[in-house]
Amino acid sequence: MIHAPIFSRHALSRRSALKGLAGGVALTGLGSAGLSNALAAATPPHLPATVIASSPRYLCNAIAATRNGTVFLGSPRWETMDDTPSVFRVSSNGTLKPFPGGTWNQWKHGADPANAFLMVNGLHIFSDDTLWVVDQGIDPITKTTVAGGQKLVQFDPQSGKVLQILRWGEDILPPGATMNDLRIAGDLMFITDSGLGGIIVHNMSSGTTVRLLSEHPLLRATYTKPMVGRDGHILRDKDGKRPLVHSDMLEITADRKWFYFSTPIGPLRRLPTSALLDSSLTDSQRAEKIETVMDMPTMMGTAIDTLDNFYFADAERGQIMVLTPEKEKLVLFEDARLVDGDALFITANRQMLVPIPQTERLPANNAGVNALKPPFLSLSFPLPKTLNGHPLGNVVSSL
Repeated sequence: MIHAPIFSRHALSRRSALKGLAGGVALTGLGSAGLSNALAAATPPHLPATVIASSPRYLCNAIAATRNGTVFLGSPRWETMDDTPSVFRVSSNGTLKPFPGGTWNQWKHGADPANAFLMVNGLHIFSDDTLWVVDQGIDPITKTTVAGGQKLVQFDPQSGKVLQILRWGEDILPPGATMNDLRIAGDLMFITDSGLGGIIVHNMSSGTTVRLLSEHPLLRATYTKPMVGRDGHILRDKDGKRPLVHSDMLEITADRKWFYFSTPIGPLRRLPTSALLDSSLTDSQRAEKIETVMDMPTMMGTAIDTLDNFYFADAERGQIMVLTPEKEKLVLFEDARLVDGDALFITANRQMLVPIPQTERLPANNAGVNALKPPFLSLSFPLPKTLNGHPLGNVVSSL
């Protein structure tokens, strides 16, 4: 996922494509994907994807769907988007409705953050079909975290009932920490902190939570490599300051053996999941087990399948890529509309959903110039069974 560019000391956000509250959203059937050869091969064929949401008003950087096909979109309060309701559910007639409604979607500066969305960075649906929302709790005016605002919220996707809210103190979220994304493996929840760099592990059965590898250099980005968008566009604000996003993406293999993580500029790294769960290890000992998998281009969103194929949105080339377990990079999908395609979501029926927030066109990433080009789209395309003879798997929903 990436990663809003409007905060100098906080993590950026990522994901999706919306329509204004008064309007509807184009929602059609799912179309065919553009398949292609290996990265080194010729340009892949341009095959059409389906636009599942189109918005003239709100960009968004998060998308997820239930098993019955109900789509949810997450919209952060980035520049020019301060009035967004933050989370939407796409209705059967294609319109967007704020979810779950009421105070959750109506937060204003100075209001109570307890039961309201402030800065939604991501959302996800796992095998139990409930919706998890990542709220970074950042006030877009003060650009600081509001006390009690940073939280994870679990909803019943049908009724909108709040099932639980998770908040932590400074032992887990010290000043400057910013939750970015999460994955669930059985009773365990894994969360990345892109504000300082770190991994949070929460045991949903016991209620215990630990913070690991906090501010470790292998989880932090540096200015030696810029974030790059389409056509060599280097993300920077009007003063030339570039965004710096620490541990962001995370994926866990279907057998739970490996925990993959990365900053948006790479490299992709991994460590045994067992190292995160072994309380006898120190962080220094855990760090010794970290492996560098591969250097990567600027990535916005990722996913993984049951055959350990690692999918990522290549912001530099406007492509969705597959990194195979054998470390071969294959072009899965290419489309001129993929301007910073963000968080990837594989549905139960093997559709790939990708939101397009146009992150690099925001003023804070475009030398102060607002170059956003509505409408904002979310695309869908089906995963083939094979790509260049390499088998592709199914969704890893709850591991």
